[in-house]
Amino acid sequence: MSIIKNKKPTRRKSALILILFIFLFSKFVTSQSEYEYTINSYLLYFDIVDELKVKETIEVVISPNAPLSRYTFYSEYSIENPEAIIEINGKTQIANVSVSKIIGDINAIYIEFPEVSPGDQLKIRISFYSEGMLQTINGKKQFSYYVKFNQPVGYFYARLYIPKGYAILSPIVPSPDKVESSGNALVLEWKKQEVRAGEEFYFITGFSGEVSNEFPMLYFVVPVLIAFVGGFLAGILYKGREKSTVDLRSDEEKVIGILREGPMYQSELVKRLGFSKAKVSLLLKDMEKKGLIERIKEGRTYLVKLKEM
Repeated sequence: MSIIKNKKPTRRKSALILILFIFLFSKFVTSQSEYEYTINSYLLYFDIVDELKVKETIEVVISPNAPLSRYTFYSEYSIENPEAIIEINGKTQIANVSVSKIIGDINAIYIEFPEVSPGDQLKIRISFYSEGMLQTINGKKQFSYYVKFNQPVGYFYARLYIPKGYAILSPIVPSPDKVESSGNALVLEWKKQEVRAGEEFYFITGFSGEVSNEFPMLYFVVPVLIAFVGGFLAGILYKGREKSTVDLRSDEEKVIGILREGPMYQSELVKRLGFSKAKVSLLLKDMEKKGLIERIKEGRTYLVKLKEM
């Protein structure tokens, strides 16, 4: 009798352990499947082609958590001549690319490929030409770009290639992790490990127009020193949000003057102000923190209006 009595609680204990294991495993599977895929790395390459045009290349390495046959990029900038290649488990092929405007200035770039499954490794590389990243502000040229991630990214890298005949000027936001020369050109690099969902990045870099070939080392060494110092200071100001990297005082007055006419979408403000999209985003965020304006999310854009006092 004693042997039988001892076996009953053992079976109950085993059943409880099994239920607990199933529960924990289901929680693990749910957490792993929160996203359709895992982004292992996200790389951005920018090559300035001329005073208006930039060649952008995006390279993404992902691991599917479910069957996948299409990947979508979103861009606030124009898309010209897109080309894409994919690599599935080490095998490379050309992918089908299509572009459509979804709302406002937002473009969706669809990359279609043979279906991949969990356990496969997928690398996507797309290149296209774009305008809108380069602006002339107060007589100085400026590159600006904005990116926001809706899910975690294991490794993020961005590279800006300034071609021969140009020199870097401050501000540089954020301060680059590396600046090096490549021939007579300059390369700026930014790196970030373990990007969180919702994290966003603004890249702003000033540079001069074409310079003469006289004293080439002077034109490159001095701007690099200025860029490092300016980028370091600008990075502190940007991270601390104590001051802005742009002249907010006069710019705030411009925004307030325009908004007195009535609420306006952020994309329309960009056109009215003549600033880059990244600069306007920074400006409006600071104004919102100061309680000067309100931004109301509408789809993938914002409706901006003066704050009622």
